[in-house]
This record gives sequence, structure tokens and C-alpha cells, in this order.
Amino acid sequence: MDQHVPVIVLVDKDAAGERSEIRQWFQDSRFLTCEASNVFEALEHLSDFTLRKRPDVVLIDVDCCEDELPIMQNVSDLPVMAFTRKNRSVDTGNNYAANFDSVVSRLNKLIPQ
Repeated sequence: MDQHVPVIVLVDKDAAGERSEIRQWFQDSRFLTCEASNVFEALEHLSDFTLRKRPDVVLIDVDCCEDELPIMQNVSDLPVMAFTRKNRSVDTGNNYAANFDSVVSRLNKLIPQ
């Protein structure tokens, strides 16, 4: 029996630069990712029934996509997490926003190995 590999939809408009360490972290992690440059592209991933593995979590870079965060939270039945460089956190059950290290910790609790 195949073991489930968690899939994360990463919504991040910035494809390079200082966020490259986040992409590198995901490449080295146990998670698979599919990337979206905006919330509408992420919704396409969530509704694409041809995907072999349905995403488990939506992860948004809130520093560049903050206006799109409420849209994703309202239409997705998946947990929505957001990471930020700012010193703040929000926890409303299925939705969570904090710095990247805190989000990683929350991901590992949400989807244990």
C-alpha cells in the first residue's frame, strides 16, 4: 500500500529572490508542492480532478498576497496557512498565519509523519 505524501499548494507571486530559501526547504522536505502565482491559479489546482494527489494544505505568502488570503479562506475546504516576515500570528482554527518557522511547526502537527 502506498504511503500518502502530503501535498502543499504554495501561493507566492515572488518566484525568486529571498523566498528561494522557502522553495529550497520544500524541495528538501517530505512535502510535495504545486505552485500558484495567485489565488485563482491555486483554486485551479484544488479543483483539478486530473491531479493524482489532491492538496492537503494551502500555503500563502501573505506579504505579497494578503488581499487574496480572505478569498482562499472562504472558498477552500482545506486548511489555509500563511507565512509572513512580520512579527504577528493569527490562528482561527482552519486558518493560520505566522512566520515561516511557526508555519512549518504547524504543518508538521497538522500532517504528522
